[in-house]
Order: sequence, then C-alpha cells, then structure tokens
Amino acid sequence: MKKKCIALYSGGLDSILAVKLMQEQSIDVVAVNFCTPFFGYDVLLNPEKHREYHQKTYGIHITPCDFTEDIIDVVSNPEHGYGKNLNPCIDCKIRMLKRARSMLEEMDASFVVTGEVLGQRPMSQRRDAMNLIEKKSGLKDILVRPLCAKHLPPSLPEQLGIIDRERLLDAAGRGRKTQIELALKYGIEPSAIPNPAGGCLLTDEQISRKVRSTFERFRPGKPSRPDIVLDIAGRKFMLDENTVLVISRSEDENRFLASLVWPGNVFLKIADVPGPLSIVRGDLSEENLRIAAALCLRYGKGRGTAGHVAVYGPDPESMTGTVDAPVVEEDFCRRFQIDLNK
Repeated sequence: MKKKCIALYSGGLDSILAVKLMQEQSIDVVAVNFCTPFFGYDVLLNPEKHREYHQKTYGIHITPCDFTEDIIDVVSNPEHGYGKNLNPCIDCKIRMLKRARSMLEEMDASFVVTGEVLGQRPMSQRRDAMNLIEKKSGLKDILVRPLCAKHLPPSLPEQLGIIDRERLLDAAGRGRKTQIELALKYGIEPSAIPNPAGGCLLTDEQISRKVRSTFERFRPGKPSRPDIVLDIAGRKFMLDENTVLVISRSEDENRFLASLVWPGNVFLKIADVPGPLSIVRGDLSEENLRIAAALCLRYGKGRGTAGHVAVYGPDPESMTGTVDAPVVEEDFCRRFQIDLNK
C-alpha cells in the first residue's frame, strides 16, 4: 500500500485532526471537501479563498468537490431514512465514501480517512451505523477513523504498518476535550478552533420543510440545483403551484441572491426605495409579477405606501422590465407563504 490517502474534509475540528494525525505519520493526504447547498456552499462560491485559509491556518491543502447532484439524489430517496428532519446522514456518508473510493486510483492513494468519532452523532456514528457505512461504501478494511481507531478493529493500513495504530486515538462520545487538547498541541490557535455549531442545513427544521416542499413539487422527478438553492435563504412564497418567489431578509441575503444568475431565475426589486432583492422562478405571467412586486414592497422600506414600481430582469445588474407594486396587507402575504408549521 502507498502512504497516501484521501480524507473526507469538512473543515470541522474532527476532520482537521484526522488529517493532522495522518500528516504526523508522514502520510500524504488529499483532503477532499465535498460541498453542496446544504453544507460547504461558501467553499463552492469562493474555493480559492478557502484553499488559502485552510493552508495558512491548518497546513492543509483542500480539494473542493461539488457534491450537489449526489445530495439531491440521496435526499430524494434515502435507503436508510432521515434523521430528525430531512438529513439522510447514513446514505450521505455512504455516497461520499463511494465518491472517495472512486478517486483512489486517480489520486494514486490506497485508503480513505474520516474524522468520525464513535458515539458523537446519534444517526451515523453509532457502532452499527459505522459498520454499515464501511460495508456499503465498498471500503472494507481500507477505511480509517483515526480519532476513534482504538475502539475499532485495525484497518488494513494499520495491520500492514503503513499507519502506527499506537499513535491513533480512542475518542468517543460528544465531548471535545481530547480534540481541543490535540489541536493546541498541533499549534492551532484557540481562535482558529472551529466550534461545533453549523453543519448540514438539512438538520434545520425550517429549511428542511422548505426543501421537502420542493422535492414533493417535483416528484416523481427531482429538483435541479437552482430550485434547491432557493430553499436555503430568504422568505419563500409559492405564487402558483409551479412558481416560487424568494425575498431576501438582509444585506447578506441580497448579496447571496444576486449571485444566483442562472437560467430561469428572474430578479425583482422595488425601483425607487431601498429594500430586498427577490427572485421569481416559474411562470412570469403579469399577475405573478404584480404579486411578486406587492410582496417585495411589503418587506421593504416602501411598505404601506402607494405609487411604487418594481423592476425585474434575468440579472440583478440588468433589470429593465417594470411592473406596478400594489400595496397589500399581511394577510395577503400569508396566502402565498410556505407553511413551515406542517
């Protein structure tokens, strides 16, 4: 076996330490950062910025990998079900590991490493789930989990002496004391130690409800990337059964929506007063555009005042169409808003 591996790298503390533990043993690591709209999307938007940060901060060169089509397929029908919300953790991990396995020959690597910790996550890091994931991914004996290796049977790289098992860890459970101590030992600044917040947006109840409604709308088919991305930011409205309106709630979301210049997305905002940027996707009938303008006005600085006009177009820098923006009440808005309480 070669002293080279592929590591699943999320940028979280555990994945950082898994890579460092391998580097410490002079193993060449390809740190693959799988990214989707639900996790790691900022890396897809600006991969060079993130490469520089992880190289400078942790000494790790990351290889971003777009996992969007995979996650759409997995969420559509996970063999092993969902977690608390719409998170298909077991099937997602299996798919990632299969992708990593398919890259071994190309990368001239011999095994795969993850930052999993036995008992840390209730769905995918139970012992039985971890055994299932190893089997289903096709990585039997060549999947290494350095943080909790001493709780698991030795992998083939350990048996062959490629990896010194005695230098691996026995972490378990949800505590982070061991990991933080190790991070400090590696010289990682306390301010650069990632906190455990964040993770997959499919564990968020409100976002998962919006995503679920999108998948249901497209069955028996599957939604596209642009349809899914509209579920992760802003207020979501359905103007009819096939037409979505998303209205930003902040300057950050304005900037995010402005980046979604894709076929089928039409940008709309009130022309003469500050307010939110919005995207309409679907049937651009005159009636739908008027409703979209009314809702956009309702959530902006011109709320409640008549005489305003919205501009719209396929690019936030080129909105030449115009439509009146009627004044409407909150009850009108609720008629179109996605019900997140279902």
